[in-house]
Amino acid sequence: MSNLVLRLLTAVVLIPLLIAAIQWSNPLGVWLWVFLAQMTGLREWMNMMLPKEPVSHRAFGVIVGAACAAGLFWLPQGAGLLLLSAATIAAFLFFLFHFQPIETVAARVAAMVTGLLYAGALLTPLALFKVDHPTDGGAWVYICLTTSWLSDTGAYFAGRFIGPFWPRKLYEAVSPKKTLIGGFGGMLGSILALAVAKEWYLPRLGWADVFLIAVPANVLGQLGDLCESLIKRSVGVKDSGKLLPGHGGMLDRIDALLFVVPYVYAYAHYRM
Repeated sequence: MSNLVLRLLTAVVLIPLLIAAIQWSNPLGVWLWVFLAQMTGLREWMNMMLPKEPVSHRAFGVIVGAACAAGLFWLPQGAGLLLLSAATIAAFLFFLFHFQPIETVAARVAAMVTGLLYAGALLTPLALFKVDHPTDGGAWVYICLTTSWLSDTGAYFAGRFIGPFWPRKLYEAVSPKKTLIGGFGGMLGSILALAVAKEWYLPRLGWADVFLIAVPANVLGQLGDLCESLIKRSVGVKDSGKLLPGHGGMLDRIDALLFVVPYVYAYAHYRM
């Protein structure tokens, strides 16, 4: 079965459930999806970055990251900085008493703390849309998802059908298969996502908003994709995990979204 067919089958199963959660007026629905992604992403990150650590050590990183992710959503907003500080301190203290071999402890602490932020915190604003924007929070969730996923789709088809005629690579040292034309296709996909949002479910967007959201978000999303590719190449793995047929792991599916969500959230919060 081809990778494209597997991707489509996975989408057919999961997307209706995700839409139901977004349409539900209770923010709990979206948060549960976000928290599941964070938990899974934390597990994949710890397995990738700390493969020689005992399972209990990696589990500690997942538990601390999950507690941090849940707290960022459920605790008062001002507690977020304290929570991140506590999680960072917890990681340092853990390795203070589990430091062997001492020569690698700096890299191991850095890997755990980075995972807490990358897999455990960056996606939280996606759930906060439903809390901070009760009337149109779901629309902003759709914008984040479609901006990221239509970018992937546009890049895939542009790279596959036009790439052979213009095979120039986007960033070959990090991601050998990505082409420059694929990057342009991804940008068009994101612009299309925002145009649909404006004309369909969030008409208060202006055409300036369409481009001010789509273009920076797409650039950030493609950079997020490249950053995860960089991490995977550095540790010698092809996929972050095997959770989603046709997609690899959770981090493989949300790597762009992790960079897109904070920007779109900031735009919606401060400009709209």
